[in-house]
Amino acid sequence: MKNSDVPMMALRRAVELCNGLEALGDALMVSTDRLERMLSGEEEVPHAVFTQAVGMLLEATSTRTPKRSTPDSNEGGRKGPRH
Repeated sequence: MKNSDVPMMALRRAVELCNGLEALGDALMVSTDRLERMLSGEEEVPHAVFTQAVGMLLEATSTRTPKRSTPDSNEGGRKGPRH
């Protein structure tokens, strides 16, 4: 995988997350035509657009993943007496 593939992959995933190019374009304030050119590799994905798309992906991931609680000090420790 080339470094230039990473921004395109992030945009593709963001399209899925937003349920379409138009919604992603609205969220990123980028035209659908321009997004299509970025996704096809005709136009380089600007750093600001990539950063916004990654932020959207991280936010979506963090809201779906249940937060792990801190284990109680009595849980997961030694089960028997110390010698």
